[in-house]
Amino acid sequence: MSQVSQGMRNATRSGVPPHAVDNTDWLKTAAIIFVSVGHFGFFFMEDELWWSVFGRFAAPPFFFLVGYAQSRTVPLRWIWIGVILTLLESWNADWDWVAPNILLSFVLIRIARPYAQVFLQNRGWLAFIVLVSLLLALLPAAEDIVDYGAEGWLWALFGLCQRRYLDGISAATTGGARGSPAPTLTATDAAGLMRLLACLVAAVAFVWQEQEEYSFPAVHLAVVILGLGVLSISLCLFTRGESRFQPPEKVASILRFVGRHTLEIYAIQLAGSELLVKLVPDLSA
Repeated sequence: MSQVSQGMRNATRSGVPPHAVDNTDWLKTAAIIFVSVGHFGFFFMEDELWWSVFGRFAAPPFFFLVGYAQSRTVPLRWIWIGVILTLLESWNADWDWVAPNILLSFVLIRIARPYAQVFLQNRGWLAFIVLVSLLLALLPAAEDIVDYGAEGWLWALFGLCQRRYLDGISAATTGGARGSPAPTLTATDAAGLMRLLACLVAAVAFVWQEQEEYSFPAVHLAVVILGLGVLSISLCLFTRGESRFQPPEKVASILRFVGRHTLEIYAIQLAGSELLVKLVPDLSA
């Protein structure tokens, strides 16, 4: 904790120029707020329906960002934290089988992403159709394999397509890397259409699967659809880099902290909730 406090003080010290808030900081902060809302309702509220509605907006941004990122490294902490959180959930379920934690799904996506990217680069629309069809076919079965199953993987595919589209625009603007021919306008337009279709398929599949699980009444479902529509548009406009809007430094320091420690915040919040309802059952809804 002392190191964290020192880092926060350094970020706000008058003599040190602070780092700018990144678009990713905004996205991760919004997502972790929705995570906390959903988990609080699930663990502690008897009537959790509205809490669950807003909790639905948490997972898509994280899957999107995993698909968007180009790193091939699988952090070991994703694995051991994911295993611990899965065991805690199973413990609370009297050791029944539960879908492995979302972090383990991120591990699978990080491993598969380079192959999907090469497939899309070499086969274009054919690869896109194959990947989407495969993930849609896996929807019923994958939900028991990992948290959010294939619906989460569809959001990751959207993130990958968004990254390919933006990289194509960048390459076309700079004339290609190291003298290589820049992508044609037609290829860039195709990539743009591909990411829009990926977004549409991911959003429709997500609403369908979540409605199957929660059976939201009409008003609640309408809010889910509306909120997911706004989120989808925001993700279509997302690009990694400095945010155009820079908040006051006190707010910015919080956003930077959350953006850089999202995993730790998520793990502590979820593990703490699991332990609380296990050790103090009266707190559980």
